[in-house]
Order: sequence, then C-alpha cells, then structure tokens
Amino acid sequence: MKKLTKILFVSLTTCVLITSCQEAKEILYVKFNADYQTEFEVVVPPISSVKTDIYGEFAVSETIDPNSSSEYQQYIDNIIGIEINEVTGEVLSISKNVMLESAVISVMNESYNATWEFTNEPITVGTSLTLDNSSGQWDAIENILMDKKVFTVSIAGQADADDVEFVVLFTLKSEVTANPLD
Repeated sequence: MKKLTKILFVSLTTCVLITSCQEAKEILYVKFNADYQTEFEVVVPPISSVKTDIYGEFAVSETIDPNSSSEYQQYIDNIIGIEINEVTGEVLSISKNVMLESAVISVMNESYNATWEFTNEPITVGTSLTLDNSSGQWDAIENILMDKKVFTVSIAGQADADDVEFVVLFTLKSEVTANPLD
C-alpha cells in the first residue's frame, strides 16, 4: 500500500509540475494587435474610353507587408499564433452612387487565398462590406500572416454605371501571440 501511495504521489507531483511549467510558459507569452489598412482607388472608366464591350468593369490591387507593424517585426521569429478579429471594406468616397453588379475581394499570397463575393450591392459613402469567416477565409488570412511575407489584396468586379470613382478602405485587425523565449 505504501508503494502504491508513493507511486500515486510521484505521478500526481509530476502532473502538477508539467502543468505548472506549461502555464508558467504561457504567462510569458506576448499578445499584441497587428492591424493593417490599405485604400483602393477604384476607377470605372467612361464607356467612350473603354476598348471593350464590358461596361463598368474595374480591377485594383494593393500589397500589404505584415512587417510594417513594429511589434510584428520585433517578434517575427517568435510568433506562435495569429487570430483574425475583423476584416472590413468601407467606402470612403464616391463620385456617384452605383450598384456593384458583381465584385470579388481577395486576400492572397502564393500559398493561400481568401475571397468574398458580392452581387447587387449598392455602394454609397459609408457603405461597409463585412468580410466574414463564412467559408474559412480568416483561417486563410491567418496562414498568410504566418508566412510573414508581403501579400496582395484586390477588388475586381462590374458596376452598373461607368465614369465613376470610389475609394474603399480595406482593414484587417488581428491579435498575434508570440513566445519571446522560443
């Protein structure tokens, strides 16, 4: 009985120590927000200047460098996880209100791609396009950020009018976890 008690005591002590070591390690984790933005200046040319039959078509892309966040850059070799909190597109200005007959917003690198599709979406100043995680897009963006390389954000589609310009602000908010001891 004494041997069984000793074995149980040693087993219990070992479990407590292992658990405590893991918890102590997690206490040292650093968490910070890494938020990114870029503006798209979308131009739908007048029909007279377009050399195609497609009316109201547009396509614009921008790049984002995750290393532009100073904390991200500081802990780049110690990042152990990224959680996306919000991804949005907001219309900041527009020369005249239009309807997006179809549009695709994409966030991509050479390995991952997150896309959102919109149809018959009215666009006015202040219109906010929610870029949700309905098809696992945020998971793809987390992987893109974990690649720690420049990535591309694009918007392409067709509006119901020509000769219009609008600016869309793309915002990506994330929380990064790093272990400075690794």
